[in-house]
Amino acid sequence: MKLKNKFLRMSDLANQPERPARTYTTELGQQRTITARPATRGITGFSAKHLYHLINERNFPAPVKIGRASLWRLSDINLWLESHTLSSDEEKQS
Repeated sequence: MKLKNKFLRMSDLANQPERPARTYTTELGQQRTITARPATRGITGFSAKHLYHLINERNFPAPVKIGRASLWRLSDINLWLESHTLSSDEEKQS
C-alpha cells in the first residue's frame, strides 16, 4: 500500500503548552517521573480546543479517521491556510 498524501496529527497543527517535569509516588510506594515537555507552536497557531471549535462550525477541514487516529490531510490544511492568508491580505488592503 502506498500513501499518496501526507497526514498530520493534532500535535502538528495545534500549539502545545509547556509541561514541567513532575515526580509522584504510586500507591505501592514507587517513584514515577513524568518528563518535561517544552512548549511547541503548531502550524495553525491555535489551540486544539479552538481547532475543534472551528471544525464544529465547518470553518476548518474535518479529520480523516484511520483506525482510532484522527488525521488531517496536509493538502487540506495547505488549502485552508492559503484561503485565510488571502482573505487577511485583502482586509489589510481595504
